[in-house]
Amino acid sequence: MNWWGKVVGTGLGLLAGPVGGIIGGYLGHQLDQQQPSPTDEKKAKLLYYAYFFSAAAKIAKANGGISKIEIAKVESIIQRMQLSQSMERFSKEIFRKSKKSTRSIQFDFKECAELVQFNQSVAYSFLGGLFEIATCENQKSSQTQIKLLLTGQNYFKMPSGTIKSWYAGGYISKPISQDGENLELCYEVLGVPMHSSMDEIKRAYRQKISALHPDKLESKELPSELIILAKEQVVRLNMAWEKIKGERNFSL
Repeated sequence: MNWWGKVVGTGLGLLAGPVGGIIGGYLGHQLDQQQPSPTDEKKAKLLYYAYFFSAAAKIAKANGGISKIEIAKVESIIQRMQLSQSMERFSKEIFRKSKKSTRSIQFDFKECAELVQFNQSVAYSFLGGLFEIATCENQKSSQTQIKLLLTGQNYFKMPSGTIKSWYAGGYISKPISQDGENLELCYEVLGVPMHSSMDEIKRAYRQKISALHPDKLESKELPSELIILAKEQVVRLNMAWEKIKGERNFSL
């Protein structure tokens, strides 16, 4: 049984209140349109997005209010997830309703972690998205936002120090173009000075790439849209590494 089999019995807390009404309405709309009854996989995806955008609203709000920059970041994440139009509307509605919800983000963390069976690739994408929201305003986060991210790290059973390493530069938020022409940015992505030796650069690359477990990202049990943010990290690391190797005429 894959991790979708855990969907039954999860999300009971989320199904209460206004957010639960949105979820119920979405499922009901599918039935009204005479579509097949949603599978466990579809239900699990729906719950995952509900958890994520519910938590996203609370992370954004945790620094005293939700800014236009934070809203733009949420919209950017939605686009990167490549959601369908109906799922995009659903996600935005969850975000709007959750801004005023009194439901604790700890429930979002707990129930989502149980839903995905503490899968670390999904956890990386889930908390990575929240981290981007918490740092989108000139890379600053409130102490409350940091504490919430650390709480999420614990609920998802991620390695101790993960969030701390992200704040130290371990999470890549700057995009790299396909040809990777910005060499300086490539060094920033790997977290090393431009004068570093190839041994130092290779060591930094291997440490960062191993933390993402790229082999696990390709598991057939994991839908790509749920781990898109983690996959982006792998792509950027690989592009930066290949660009630097090419500039230095280095081969393994």
